[in-house]
Amino acid sequence: MPEILKVAVCICQEVTFADFMMPMELLGSLNFADHPLFAKVFGDVPYRVSIDYLASTLDIVFGFTDGLPGIKPTRTYADAMEKGEKYDIIWVPAGRSKTPQEEIEFLKGAAPDAKYVLSVCAGSSILASAGLLDGKRATTNKFVYKFLTNVLHGANKNITWVPKARWVVDGNVWTSSGVTAGTDMALAFLEELVGPKVTEHIAAMSEIAKRSDAGDDPFAAVHGLI
Repeated sequence: MPEILKVAVCICQEVTFADFMMPMELLGSLNFADHPLFAKVFGDVPYRVSIDYLASTLDIVFGFTDGLPGIKPTRTYADAMEKGEKYDIIWVPAGRSKTPQEEIEFLKGAAPDAKYVLSVCAGSSILASAGLLDGKRATTNKFVYKFLTNVLHGANKNITWVPKARWVVDGNVWTSSGVTAGTDMALAFLEELVGPKVTEHIAAMSEIAKRSDAGDDPFAAVHGLI
């Protein structure tokens, strides 16, 4: 029987939807392995996923960009912590608003038991605030790179910020550059989980040109980081 990987997507008001929507579409594609139309193509996939969208309250969460529909969280951080919920994968997108303390506390409590912790864009700043990047290499959105690494977290010399990287892997912690880099990281992460063949099928289904090089980052130069 395939293993069910429990995923927590940590959201808050003014979250960047693109940081997690396509990545969750890609991860959720593992569940297609149970569908007769895809079973032959996917073969024996060892994982399925179950995704929770966590927020401070169950109120609808609206995005960073005006005019987009909202998303209703499936549970609160407090509920997950109170019930001792264990998540295999924790996914942290960026948000324009101040990160709620409930999210920071959830990350501090849940990350040590997770198999993987991943952030997209300025979500790495949230991981840093929770102390999860201490002693780690990491990257972030190149547009705000100097501000995040010099102003917000410049005093923390235990984080090695990587200016030219589409995504960075350090142990079980994955961090990506801005927005669409999260999709690139998601495909690299899928390849880690299920190998290149299934990942290529999933990328082709979504018509995404898969990047194979984590260092293929043109935006470091665009924003004067190299």
